[in-house]
Amino acid sequence: MQLISLGLATAITCLALITHVTIGTAQNAAPILDDKSLPEAPRHTLTFSWKANSILMLFMSIGFGMGFVQEIGPLVLYNALLAGGLAIAASFVAIQSGLNPLKFPPMPLFTCIAFFGLCSYFL
Repeated sequence: MQLISLGLATAITCLALITHVTIGTAQNAAPILDDKSLPEAPRHTLTFSWKANSILMLFMSIGFGMGFVQEIGPLVLYNALLAGGLAIAASFVAIQSGLNPLKFPPMPLFTCIAFFGLCSYFL
């Protein structure tokens, strides 16, 4: 495995997790979660989704980190493919919303993670 690419995938995933939990919660989730005019069920679903995404990125960070320290190739490949799938999902959400996918933060973020993860595995 190519450790520089794997280190970049690990670092980007960790930075994304920290940003998601700190800045993202305050700027993106909190205004919706605090809006009492919205029905409760969608707000609870959003709360769950936000926390599930935090857990997903935490374990993705750990997985890339373990792949970096112990050179566990299949774990790195799994995380890279997972990030690629999330990039594709983000693209569909952006397109359905009429946004440019490159300007929808999750898409380029997960694309970079997938790219560096795949590079580290295949190079």
